[in-house]
Amino acid sequence: MRKFFATAFALILATTAFCGCLSDNDETDPPEAPAPEVVHLNTNLSADGYVRDKIGDFSVYDNTEAYRVVTTADELIQAIVDAKYHYTNVWNNETGTYTQEPAAGYATAEGSVHVIEIANDLNLGYLTLSAAAKSSGVVDNFATKLSALSPYLYTSDIVAENGTSQIKIENTSDLLIYSKNGAKLTHGGFKLTSDNNIVFRNLEFDEMWQWEDGNTTASKIGDYDWYGWAYFKIAFCGYIWIDHCTFGKSYDGQIDVSNPEYTANAGVAFRAPYGADGACAVHISWCNFTAGSDDEDGYIYKMMAAIENEYQAYKASADPDYVSQHAYYDKLRDSGVTFEEILYGLAIPQKKGFLCGDSGDPYDYNLKLQISFANCNFKNLEDRLPKLRGGNAYMYNCVVDNSEYYGYRTVLRSKNAASLVAAVKSDWKCALVSQGIVCGNGGSVKAENCIYRGVEYLLKNNDTNSADKVKGGYQLVNCSYQKGADDAVYIGSSVDTDNKFINDTPAKLKTEYFSWHTSDGKQPFTPSVTPLDGLEAFLAGAGYGAGAHSAAMVNLLKSKY
Repeated sequence: MRKFFATAFALILATTAFCGCLSDNDETDPPEAPAPEVVHLNTNLSADGYVRDKIGDFSVYDNTEAYRVVTTADELIQAIVDAKYHYTNVWNNETGTYTQEPAAGYATAEGSVHVIEIANDLNLGYLTLSAAAKSSGVVDNFATKLSALSPYLYTSDIVAENGTSQIKIENTSDLLIYSKNGAKLTHGGFKLTSDNNIVFRNLEFDEMWQWEDGNTTASKIGDYDWYGWAYFKIAFCGYIWIDHCTFGKSYDGQIDVSNPEYTANAGVAFRAPYGADGACAVHISWCNFTAGSDDEDGYIYKMMAAIENEYQAYKASADPDYVSQHAYYDKLRDSGVTFEEILYGLAIPQKKGFLCGDSGDPYDYNLKLQISFANCNFKNLEDRLPKLRGGNAYMYNCVVDNSEYYGYRTVLRSKNAASLVAAVKSDWKCALVSQGIVCGNGGSVKAENCIYRGVEYLLKNNDTNSADKVKGGYQLVNCSYQKGADDAVYIGSSVDTDNKFINDTPAKLKTEYFSWHTSDGKQPFTPSVTPLDGLEAFLAGAGYGAGAHSAAMVNLLKSKY
């Protein structure tokens, strides 16, 4: 899963050395232009998309006290505490704005840490943390909100042993959290609030999911809405960049972004990131979203195998008092659904992707949402790529391959899986959704140079606000689409007559509704794109491909190359 930057590093060194060896008196031919791979690498290691020229250069903190190397979860949490800014807001009657001044007892508002290097894999599970970490003020137990329901909900041994944490990065500016070796962070997610210029690079996130099941007392099993576990929840922030990371399956969503404007609600101006001007954007680049794994040594397979073993013991048991905690699973198995079909059709796929815009947000502020996805792989994602409520999302050079899920979804639908679980309890779910771009509430999504496979409804609008607000717009430019394995591959753009992109709600989601929510109404940046026929190989490149890598270049501290 973790690949190497070494190839690209060698290319760059070779190019640099070659270009530097010629003098004015050399009679040799001038050097050729750098290989396209090197040019593209330099372009895409830089902060791009909506955060182009908005992210600072963290190399200025190298070899200073502001650079912190951490080797334990407790050290990571302490470094985040030390990175926090401490200030008070002072109202300026002349300008009608707040300014920030150091809080009482602090000589400066600025945090003392600006770079956190994670040197090895970390378990962030709440039950594994020290008492000091739990009382630090930046960690929440991510599994306590529904404690009253715990007797009725299945809890895997893995979750019961480790717990789940939400680590809060609040009122913080100018912070890079990264790894040189693609460190893996498990059993925890991050909540970013009132931050600016925050970067995560070359990290892997995993083990934030468990099978949803219970006895017949529990409600809404299969909807995966009890816990809000996501790897990132971002609100009231300035510029955020997530780059060269790998994401495993999560219980709720992968990354949620909401409340782009810190003055969206009365009385929250104090939450503004230090020095922020209200501008905001999130850029996600060169990431692999892999959903779950079928590795027999991985946590998902072990979890599901344990449930299957319990099912087999239950079937063999003559104990009349035996009470299974897996009524959902048992019903499917009793009705002829196989372990393999449950594993690949329900346990491995990622149910929800990216929610951009909370439904409770004021509509006008939602229009300021800006999120871009560049050079990313998405595998077995059922829904929300992204789900956008207002604002703009821009995807380019991305590959969405849901083929495996689509095939098992077809089998589960043929076996009436949804009706089977609803027969146990009417509000139990087995939705088996297959949607891609979901857009409404005045939002607009542009996808350029992207490949989509295994998506039944590539375009969807499911918002229900008033008519003017519910509309969504989209543009597809030079995109490839193949619904099922037996369907033809279509390559084209949404402006093409009789294009083959499936739109499930054409009355509410239209190309003519597309607009750029910018001051001049124009596209804010022009991306560098890769030919479709070489895109997958390019993203899989050993030296510069998507995902976390086990040997990173030291200049990951930079944001512009």
